Amino acid sequence: MARRPAYKKIHYVRALYNPNTRPGVSFQELVRQALQLRSTVSETKVQMSTLGLVGVRQRHHEWNEPGRPLKLALGAGAPGEAMGTFGADVEADQDEDAPTAPPARRAFKLADAFVLIDQDELLICTDGGMRGYGTVSRYFRALFDLANLAPAAQAFDFEPASNQDKRRTLEQEGVGELTIKGTMYAATQELEPDAGGRVSGAVRQLKHTLQELFSEDAPDEEQREILARHWGDINVVTTISPAGGKTATPVVLSTVDAAGEDMIDEVPDDSEVHIRTRSGNLIKSGDVILTKLIRLRRKERQNDLDPLDVWQELDTFREELRQRGAWQR
Repeated sequence: MARRPAYKKIHYVRALYNPNTRPGVSFQELVRQALQLRSTVSETKVQMSTLGLVGVRQRHHEWNEPGRPLKLALGAGAPGEAMGTFGADVEADQDEDAPTAPPARRAFKLADAFVLIDQDELLICTDGGMRGYGTVSRYFRALFDLANLAPAAQAFDFEPASNQDKRRTLEQEGVGELTIKGTMYAATQELEPDAGGRVSGAVRQLKHTLQELFSEDAPDEEQREILARHWGDINVVTTISPAGGKTATPVVLSTVDAAGEDMIDEVPDDSEVHIRTRSGNLIKSGDVILTKLIRLRRKERQNDLDPLDVWQELDTFREELRQRGAWQR
């Protein structure tokens, strides 16, 4: 069976402290200190609402080497909770949805987060129920508390790294044409009401509607199942522009401008927004809020990402940001 594609977004954020309470070492060093004090997976676990237990599942082999970025894989799961199963080979006309308990001393894994930390800069990629970087920041606060680090170490916030020059260009020149580029992929969990903001939810719903239309044209159930495994191989490009360009009605221009600014900040993880300003400049969503859309593949026969694959993508994005002069700016 081919490894299924997974489209993920890397978020570039900074750990910021109030100048009056800033610790004397970097955020990276604080995390390293906490992990030295909490040396096993079990010792890093904390209880978090909706996710169950969250902990550091894996540490890159260089995690404790000075001068190297710190790379971690976080996991979240529900220990002891029986989970319903789908009996795909059941011969009867109904599946009983029988629950299966997790193996002894293990939990059904619900979510992952992969992190690269370099001084106060972080690259974060999440999967499953761990959406966005907010959960990651809450986890690190709890980890610092577990490790009995000073209260000042916990007084941080993650703030997206952004290119204010690009944002000012967009605000000053307005939107001439807005193009949303992505794939037909839209996971079920991404269509839940709390899965994102207004714009990202609308884009995901559009993709879900297209999926339904395409599925109707598949000749039989087997073909529909094959098609469903390849949603990530079908591109979807949507272009929005005011009729008449610069001469369009002011309310139309201002509405498209507002939509462009919203989408730059809120584009779904498997899509990218390209904006051609009314002065002809091209701005991509990852140029303003510094993010990167990546294509990964899940493991064979598992609904999991390979940490080594994700860490390599984090390294690549860090190097790209350095070459652009955007890293640690």
